[in-house]
Amino acid sequence: MGRYHIAMYLNCSVAIAVWIALAGGYFYLLRAVPGNDKFFGAFGMATVVWIGLALIHGVRYSIADWRAKRRLARGERPHDGDLAAAIGPVSAGFETLRAPFTGRDCVLYEYNIGPSGTGEGRPARDYVGFGMTRCTVRTPYGDVALGSFPVLEHIFETTGDRAAAEEYVANTTFEQAGGMQMVKAIIGVHSLAPPLKKDWILGTPSDIHHSIAEEKIIAPGETITAFGRYVAASNAIVSDTKRKGFLRVRRGGDAIHAPSIPWNAIGGFLGGIAIVVAANLVFYLLRRS
Repeated sequence: MGRYHIAMYLNCSVAIAVWIALAGGYFYLLRAVPGNDKFFGAFGMATVVWIGLALIHGVRYSIADWRAKRRLARGERPHDGDLAAAIGPVSAGFETLRAPFTGRDCVLYEYNIGPSGTGEGRPARDYVGFGMTRCTVRTPYGDVALGSFPVLEHIFETTGDRAAAEEYVANTTFEQAGGMQMVKAIIGVHSLAPPLKKDWILGTPSDIHHSIAEEKIIAPGETITAFGRYVAASNAIVSDTKRKGFLRVRRGGDAIHAPSIPWNAIGGFLGGIAIVVAANLVFYLLRRS
């Protein structure tokens, strides 16, 4: 799951409560185990089972996406407030943007700058930013605007030029953010309408001469698939974090054809069930031995 998907699949407070309940239950079952093993076992089992439950819970979102694609393929116009799909080439309403570190034309970008990894997980970022111009998706049934900054799904980061990153940092005014403030700021950017430009500095940055700069972009003319809440007044799809999740964009897609069966939802459900069953089977066998 991506960094935003859990926030979409489960309300954060509910997700935490579920994990705590699972950890408490497994700790009770392991209470007779000596030492710290019972803590590691309870926390590990709670995390694995929680991931399986999140996949199962996420099935309803996969089905909603599938239904939205089916409606688009049939040429049905969405109603105000519906979860809608927009599939087709994207174009800028006015001038395109330039990606900060590679100079590529784009309708939106997302970047981060920070120290390179050490093989022990991704290090914290020192600078993050977002930019977006007004843009529309040209579907076979008319243009639909992207009304807020989307979550970019399955779009890989490109490493940019370090000299360009140093120049960008030297000539940009950054907002200070960190901790929960940063989390709220990043989530909040997905509710902002374009045009927008946000640049944040996180705490005390590392030496930029030893950092790497990475970008994600959507270029004009690219075919994309976007899901979001439809707003009839502006003919746009936007984020609706309380009910339908973030506006999401991925590359590629077919606006004319949609699968007759929601295979992704079925796969997610079976995968979640398999994780929960396998984890508990292993837990049962280890307890017996």
